[in-house]
Amino acid sequence: METTLTAVAEQALRGGTRAGLEALLKASLRLTGATGAALYEGRACVMKLGDVPARRAQAPGSKGVLSVWPAPLTTSQRNVVARFNAFAPALLQAHAREVARGASQARLLEAKQRLERAVAAQDKRRSRAAHDLRTPLMVIKGYVDMMRKGTAGPFGAQAQRYLERITKVAADQKDLIDRRLSPPVPGLEDLRPVLERAFAPTPGPGRAEPTVMLPTDRAVPVRGARADWELLARTLAKATARAMAVDVHLGPDTEPGQWLLRVRACPAEALPARTGAVLQQLAGRLGATLTVALEPRLDLTLRWLGDDAFPLPAQR
Repeated sequence: METTLTAVAEQALRGGTRAGLEALLKASLRLTGATGAALYEGRACVMKLGDVPARRAQAPGSKGVLSVWPAPLTTSQRNVVARFNAFAPALLQAHAREVARGASQARLLEAKQRLERAVAAQDKRRSRAAHDLRTPLMVIKGYVDMMRKGTAGPFGAQAQRYLERITKVAADQKDLIDRRLSPPVPGLEDLRPVLERAFAPTPGPGRAEPTVMLPTDRAVPVRGARADWELLARTLAKATARAMAVDVHLGPDTEPGQWLLRVRACPAEALPARTGAVLQQLAGRLGATLTVALEPRLDLTLRWLGDDAFPLPAQR
């Protein structure tokens, strides 16, 4: 009996609970000599095997979930049914959880497919809108270029200034369209935790705790891969690891729409050429510019254009 139940449990683990339920019914027929067996949850038949009557053949008030036909006659047969009835509820509960998980996975898959279709439609609309907005700007730029070259005749100094202003406004508008309507790029929702981990205090003799000044009123989303930003932060921290004092500042730049990350270390030490090359490469990959000053202290400054979807806080 116990060997049979162990084999049923192993079958359920390997092939799923439905395979375990089928193995339980087959074992019931084999050990009791019955011609039919069924498993019930309340009045609902979960699974049946063999010759099963149309109606449930259980005595009124019976609480068993396993029924066999014909009814067991010997004590050994009744013991088998009773033992299987004690084991079957756990298997049925596992089967119910498995079915519920399957239904949940199906719903999640359907929701994922709906989101993918919505994203694809949104990308198509974004691309169409970008094209529709760029077209008149290109026409304006073409006519202005011809006018500045004198195709339409000479213009005075004031008219030339107007044309230059139109050209600049058209270029700015095109850049804005490219930023707002270009396909999404990978990015971080908040740069602050990356800097906090990289410049966390390191125990050791003669090492001062870095002073890290980060915005407290909002997150700082940035474009670019997380791995690149983390490598950049670790490289900056390593370049200033031996300094007696390190100041890290992250916030809006003086130029509108730009962010600034400045790392200062004192006393100044020479920046290894390899470290400088790595920092320049990472900055270029992330769309930032890096400036390095060695006097009077080591000053590493990165600037990048903020995302228009996340307006910068007002400077005080």
